[in-house]
Amino acid sequence: MKVIYVSYLHPSVAPGGAQQVAFEMFQASLKQGHDAYFIAALEANHDQIYGKPGAPIVPVQGEERQYFYFPQYYDFLHLSVGDWRSIQFFRELIERIKPDVIHFHHYHRVGVESIRAARIAAPDAVICFTFHEMMAICMADGQMVKRGSRDLCRSSSPVSCNKCFPDLRPEFVTLRSARLKTALAECDVFVFPSEFIADRYVEWGLPEEKCVVIPNGQTNLGTAFDRSHHSRQVNRFGFFGQFIDNKGVDVILEALLLLAREQRLPAAGIVVEINGGNKHYASGPYLDKINQQVEELRSSKSGKITLRENGAYARDQLAERMASVDWVIVPSTWWEIFGLVVSEAWMFGRPVIASSIAGLKERVIPQKNGFTFPPRDGRSLAELLLKLVGNEQQWIATNRSIEQPWTEDEMLDAHLSLWKEYSLSTSGHAAYGHRQVQGARL
Repeated sequence: MKVIYVSYLHPSVAPGGAQQVAFEMFQASLKQGHDAYFIAALEANHDQIYGKPGAPIVPVQGEERQYFYFPQYYDFLHLSVGDWRSIQFFRELIERIKPDVIHFHHYHRVGVESIRAARIAAPDAVICFTFHEMMAICMADGQMVKRGSRDLCRSSSPVSCNKCFPDLRPEFVTLRSARLKTALAECDVFVFPSEFIADRYVEWGLPEEKCVVIPNGQTNLGTAFDRSHHSRQVNRFGFFGQFIDNKGVDVILEALLLLAREQRLPAAGIVVEINGGNKHYASGPYLDKINQQVEELRSSKSGKITLRENGAYARDQLAERMASVDWVIVPSTWWEIFGLVVSEAWMFGRPVIASSIAGLKERVIPQKNGFTFPPRDGRSLAELLLKLVGNEQQWIATNRSIEQPWTEDEMLDAHLSLWKEYSLSTSGHAAYGHRQVQGARL
């Protein structure tokens, strides 16, 4: 099968969950003998490093079947590329490849116009779109978090969106939504990594019969790892991921501060390893809050809290960093769609302590493969840390209950079955009905 994968960013340029999933599907396709191609839309500031003057699309140097796309005049609010020449180059590349399937993994930077361009370029191809966020629904970076208060937003409407964007009339929100739905209507099938985000988009207005839930998969990096290994005190906790506002490092620090203030730290102490990159994307107020929390922890001089910030990490460093922790904390403060870090923790047999929210709530089952606490609740997390430190029996029981997450090959196979089902549909539209792929492991 000839497949084109279209992604926002390339994992070699900027690490991130959506681009990692897209790229691993591309690699799995090649490994299985399919004729696959990868197009990554980059940010405007990447042009001078990776681009060529006047060329909207260039081959990735040193790689085959991979392209960098530099769409011009991108409008973040409309998810739109305002340069017809960029769209033309994109369309012509697809025409030359003549794919059977075009799999979009984003519209950010790619532009929703590219979906129509793909349909014109390959009228008989199956167009599949995977949603990794809610940018079509929410103009506040697709996070469904209210601007200013940072409260969780539970529904989208022209009136509620106007409260976050008072300079935009409710009519604008209505027209934007209608335009995006029209652009997305060119797609044959929509894929979501969790029931949560599928429900949100069906509620927004996508046709339920086109919606399918397929969990994200990725290469198992822990095959040679001793998954039963843990420290003697079972007191080492790790954070992995993006060091940005909605990932919840502040919740971990708040939990530690509560224990330090109340002098309730366990005799064995608590070690916390912060493994996070892209800190420059965090907001100023958030970083100020983090710095204040760290300073208070240092001034407490309890002697029983060890806090290390290790910075960003490459995937080939993951095994080493996972070996230094017993538990992985995923304290997301937004509607986490899937949580690839949960999969990474489970690859290495690390029990997960996660916010009970959205996709994380679907995946992490208390007392089985991990533990949960109410989102943004430092007090509940603190109590959980006290319960787990030194609890070797609980760690062993949880470790043994962890199932291996889906691999990239299993993820690809589920998509291939879906695409073949659509291609063979005599009506031109297979009836999906918002279902989850059978046998899928979240």
